[in-house]
Amino acid sequence: MMIVRFRRLAMILLTACATATSAAPITKVGVMSAAGRDVQVVVRAPTTGTRLDQNARDRLQVGDAIERIVLKAVADSVRRHGYGEALPLALPAKGSVPWQRDGDAVLVTQTLFDAAKKAGLSHLLLIQPARGEANLKLYRSSSGAGQLEGLGFYVDTMLEVVREDNNQPAAGFLAPYVYVDMLLVDVATLDLQTVYRARASVAVADPGRQGNDPWQALSTERKVDALRYLIEEETERAVQQWKAAPAR
Repeated sequence: MMIVRFRRLAMILLTACATATSAAPITKVGVMSAAGRDVQVVVRAPTTGTRLDQNARDRLQVGDAIERIVLKAVADSVRRHGYGEALPLALPAKGSVPWQRDGDAVLVTQTLFDAAKKAGLSHLLLIQPARGEANLKLYRSSSGAGQLEGLGFYVDTMLEVVREDNNQPAAGFLAPYVYVDMLLVDVATLDLQTVYRARASVAVADPGRQGNDPWQALSTERKVDALRYLIEEETERAVQQWKAAPAR
């Protein structure tokens, strides 16, 4: 896999490329996501005193439905903040993710770089799964065990919770989550202009609907709606960050 990077060595090989050191204005953004095709279900395992992650995991077959939600959320936010067009870029069907962070720069494949230049992109927004401690937001506290990554649903069947709107107790909760990094990359230099770290979740319990199975707290449609809400909220925060100084 050929990688290109605009640093001193790359300047020798690609002398026709721009050498500006200041951040270029955002006028057209290419968006590629490696997060939407893999939606996980993580079921909390009983703790046994070990720090090892013993949670059970499964993957939902969602096709490109969540991917479309991610790309639409970005396009809407980019347009709303006056950054021009957001162009979806297809993730390769097979093989590794075509980029890799390298300090204050991002390495990309020659194929991705050529596509960005051909489309006249000023920037790339690259969305990748990120791994972090499970920290699911409850009404007045948080809960969780093990690690979460990317997009998915955390299921806790053990914690007794109380709905804050009617004080009904429930056996466990369901929490859609979004754990991704959003990298804004200057195409002219491949410098990392900003990185937004999304670590968002919303806990849901419905005693009347779920019984002893928190997975049933939301219908399939409402599960998708909950993920869409989190994706849209975090994407909006990421684009708002572009107005600030670069965060590397």
